[in-house]
Amino acid sequence: MRRSLLLFALSAAIAPAVIAPAAALAQSSQLSVSGLGIPGRGLSVRSWALGGSAAIFDGESSLNPAALASVPMTTATLTSVEDFRSIESPAGDASTRSVLFPQFAVAGGFRDRPIFLGVNYSSYMVRDYTFGLVDTIVLRDAPVEVGDTFSSRGGLGDIQFGVGYRLGTKWSAGVGVHFITGSNRLTVGRGFGDSSYVGTSQRVETSYSGAGISVGVMGQLARSLGFAAVARTDGHLNVHRGDVDDGSVDLPYSFAAGLGWQPMPKLQLNSQVRASTWSGANSDLLARGEAGAKNTIEASFGGEFVSDPRRPYRRPIRFGVRYATLPFLFGDAANDQPHEVSVSIGSGTRFAEGRAGFDLALERLSRSAGSFSERAWLLVAGVTVRP
Repeated sequence: MRRSLLLFALSAAIAPAVIAPAAALAQSSQLSVSGLGIPGRGLSVRSWALGGSAAIFDGESSLNPAALASVPMTTATLTSVEDFRSIESPAGDASTRSVLFPQFAVAGGFRDRPIFLGVNYSSYMVRDYTFGLVDTIVLRDAPVEVGDTFSSRGGLGDIQFGVGYRLGTKWSAGVGVHFITGSNRLTVGRGFGDSSYVGTSQRVETSYSGAGISVGVMGQLARSLGFAAVARTDGHLNVHRGDVDDGSVDLPYSFAAGLGWQPMPKLQLNSQVRASTWSGANSDLLARGEAGAKNTIEASFGGEFVSDPRRPYRRPIRFGVRYATLPFLFGDAANDQPHEVSVSIGSGTRFAEGRAGFDLALERLSRSAGSFSERAWLLVAGVTVRP
């Protein structure tokens, strides 16, 4: 018990520090220039390999606080994502590479009590991009070539404190409190083709803060059929540009439900649907000069095959597919709703008598909005420790 409390206290101290390296190291999608950025995915590596289809049942992911009751012992996990991305746009093609740490979580229960606690950090929004424009302007009655660069680093992190409670042997319920925080550091620079002119640079930092709450349930409808559901509201996001209050942006209500079916001892299948009311932010974003927002939907399906049901973490085969729309409009006229499709595979293993583990997933992601598109290979790795 003392060891569990120490680990929870340590995780609460580490979580804010995890946000900074994630923002500093990531070089994200071209679509992150729109709205608040690209939504994060608070998934364990196992759920990532399953296309997100099992996240609502997974206490090591950050979606459903009721799933904390499924964590067998105090567990700490850290996830990293290496992104190899090719980008196509009317301005040309490019390739990028980035590293992100989108998930850190600690969860565990009390001996002989049906109460489970969890604290985790996950990426809520990522807004990292760099792009340039070349033009010719007239200075002193002569044409001068100029190059403008726009660079943003930052995003929003979601720190969740969750409580799960086991209701008998088949059902559990949970509540999570979310603190949303982060910043964007935008740098705008201009260089001149004529060396007689000196380049300029300007930097602006915007900070954000907000809070939300989630409630969830998880249980067995039948011997081989599981069900889970979660609802969440994030209220509004307070915005400060420098030291100046810059208003707020409404954040969505989210609803998710999932089914888990085990047709045979060696095979587990999962499906999940999630909807978010991002259209509530549309008027706030338009008033700030940003592109608008629409409601989103996400659907995923996946499965896990194990060779020995008594040892399910001994190199299982995991697979998943996923489709999702993104909230912030983009495209040629800034009015297309982006969407993405992905397929994934993965596996994992446990060692040191089950007290440590390593999981790996590989995802192929395709994303598009109008004539803008990108494809990426995501290599997702995670370490699990159970002291």
